[in-house]
Amino acid sequence: MRLSDAPNTIDGSAAIPRRNLHDAIVERLGQRIVAGEFGSGLLPTEAQLAAELAVSRNALREAVKVLESKGLVDVRPRLGIRVRDAADWNLLDAQVLGWHRGPPALAKRRASHAFDVVEFRLIVEPKASRLAATRATDAEIAAISQAYAQLEKCLEAPELIGERDLVFHGSIFRASHNALIERLGRLISSLATVAVELTTQPPGSFAIGLPMHREVAEAIARRDPREAERAAQRLAASPYDDLAQRLGRSGDLLSE
Repeated sequence: MRLSDAPNTIDGSAAIPRRNLHDAIVERLGQRIVAGEFGSGLLPTEAQLAAELAVSRNALREAVKVLESKGLVDVRPRLGIRVRDAADWNLLDAQVLGWHRGPPALAKRRASHAFDVVEFRLIVEPKASRLAATRATDAEIAAISQAYAQLEKCLEAPELIGERDLVFHGSIFRASHNALIERLGRLISSLATVAVELTTQPPGSFAIGLPMHREVAEAIARRDPREAERAAQRLAASPYDDLAQRLGRSGDLLSE
């Protein structure tokens, strides 16, 4: 099979098309590493991988540099390319996280990542909402209300839930006027998308959580910091408890 004819599979059985060659090599190898094809050991030799993918060794090296920057591999002279432990992978990288959405075998790992981000939200969002109720400008309060209105429309367009939920929470982070909180919110956006996808899968779950979003937005609009914090606590606790039960993990932040 020629390069230009090859489908974009992840099993390494087909050559990579010439168009966007660099990105395609990164994508193919990244998917295979995350899927566990190479375990936590060494990848095939550079010569073997280049032949398998029907690409030049120079092109392969450039792609491996990208994977190394994402924490997926270590390159050791004379030793080869070693897959790093999954704990070392940069999960704040949208592409790395996207590779976790592939094989069904990764479902438990995705759920574990989602649990971590929901736990983070439970720690951070109540205080961010409290700050927003105190510090938000009129324009920022309007933006939060508008973001909620758009989220409400997702009852008829569930495919937009993930995107609009991120906008809603991002508008609160910005209104907190804490640069670190806002930055952390942006960094976890890819993980947050996975969390939203998982926690809104059960029928009716989004409709149940929607009023909690409204309570947070309304408390911030009233400039009621105490109620904004309480409402955000209730909102974050719901998916946290759900994921803890699904994973058989202890919801320590909810225990007393």
